[in-house]
Amino acid sequence: MEKRTFIAVLISIALLWGWAAIAPKLFPDLVKKAAPAKTAATTSAATKSRTAAATTSSSTAPAVSSHEPEVPAQPIAAAGLEETTVDTPEFIARFSNRGAELISFRLKKYKTNKGELVELVKARDPQRSDYPFAIETSNAALSTSLNTALYAVTDRMEKDVHALDYRYSANGVSVTKTFRIGPEFQFDFAVNVAPATPYRVMFGPGIRTLSADERDTQFFTTGNGVVQREGKLKILAREKSDRVSIFEDVQFVGIEDNYFLSVLKPTKSGDGIIRRIDVKSGDSKVPGRKELYAGLNAAPDGSVAGQAFFGPKQSKILEKYGLDSTMQYGFFGFIARFLLEALIWVNTYTKNYGFAIIVLTIIIKIVLYPLQHKSIVSMKKMQKVQPKTEAIKNKYKKARSDPEQRQKMNVEMMKLYKQEGINPMGGCLPIVLQLPILWGFYGLLSRAIELRGAPFIWWIHDLSGKDPYYITPILMTATMFIQQAITPTTVDPAQKRMFMIMPLVFGWIFKEFPSGLVLYWLVQNVLTIVQQMIMNKYWKDHPEEIQKA
Repeated sequence: MEKRTFIAVLISIALLWGWAAIAPKLFPDLVKKAAPAKTAATTSAATKSRTAAATTSSSTAPAVSSHEPEVPAQPIAAAGLEETTVDTPEFIARFSNRGAELISFRLKKYKTNKGELVELVKARDPQRSDYPFAIETSNAALSTSLNTALYAVTDRMEKDVHALDYRYSANGVSVTKTFRIGPEFQFDFAVNVAPATPYRVMFGPGIRTLSADERDTQFFTTGNGVVQREGKLKILAREKSDRVSIFEDVQFVGIEDNYFLSVLKPTKSGDGIIRRIDVKSGDSKVPGRKELYAGLNAAPDGSVAGQAFFGPKQSKILEKYGLDSTMQYGFFGFIARFLLEALIWVNTYTKNYGFAIIVLTIIIKIVLYPLQHKSIVSMKKMQKVQPKTEAIKNKYKKARSDPEQRQKMNVEMMKLYKQEGINPMGGCLPIVLQLPILWGFYGLLSRAIELRGAPFIWWIHDLSGKDPYYITPILMTATMFIQQAITPTTVDPAQKRMFMIMPLVFGWIFKEFPSGLVLYWLVQNVLTIVQQMIMNKYWKDHPEEIQKA
């Protein structure tokens, strides 16, 4: 039994260690695959037309007209640079008439570790002009001209909707861009170019500028592409995506990270597109980085229209806009979703997600108590019959080298276990059951925005980040040593020394894990220690009860 338990624990350690190393890269591959994407070696826009019925927008903004503008006889442009700010309870958006682009989108309810509002428009090199809703054509000079021109802007309010109309005309090309921004994260947009020419509306590269602590953790993934077609989501890993990937009949296309999402949902357009570029770092010693752009090709009449979403990956918000498929919690996602709902409910009473994790851990402990109790009883019974098992092992000294002798020994051991009412696998089951919960918590704490930046007490200011002083991993390691010391065991001295290494291995692995996950495991250990101490004392006073258990 002890060897099986030891093997099960070693496998568990290997899985945890492997998971910690490859989980950020593994998530994109765990989702259901959509139909294969077409790849192209050029950046010319697709000409296939598609006019889809719009998914009912929950935004209060009215639909945006996407008619083709007439090319005016006289040039249209603004005399100077002009920025428009749209301030809502949820976000602050800034549009510039330079290229008629979105240059800032800050979320009021989400902050960085420096206390600043989260910015969903990535910082740009001063030479770049490709902010969200930039126009990209096969003619680089034309693209630059349209994205640096000063558009004439009309700014007005339509009830609680901020309406922005941008117009520009020169050299025989006329462009209009219209935006209708209401109080919600999703807003309407339309772009028209006349005469009709192949182009695409793009945003990127990547999504927002990461803080130093987010860049340094292996559990944070950012800048992956997302595409949904026919209800099936496809995630394109930033490092592995093709130079250009084209998708027909997309429901939405965009870029994500663990906590935030930016997508375009077309009502009229050509194909969706994800394009990769290689960004060089300013330091020759620092490797470059691959970044993705997302966008929509224009329909044959030169227009693109739909809704844009820039916002947090919060379950209720994403469900409202039909984007909930982008919530990917990993292999045990269904467990993570259940735990998240439970934590949110408990937090309504605790007002602190750290204490909510403790309460939920206690609840999980109570639910698993019958199985854990049987496991402890099984180990105690095996300790009691250890002299008999040693006698059987001594009887079959050649079992290691003789398969026939080993088979006979196993049959006799199983017969003994049956007579004593012992389940030899009883000690492994609780460990096996804990792993899905552990992975569920991992997926939850590394991707649920509700816990992003959620403080606990004292030095822990973010349950989704690692413990900055490694105090909880040290305490977790200590409790594992205590748990081993008081748990009944029948292992020989050599195996016992091997088991003593386990807490150190777990502590080393967990030191980089989200502190909320370490907190869960620490509390689980403390509760198991209390349970074991109570049972040990009871059995000492009532030895006859062991056989009855």
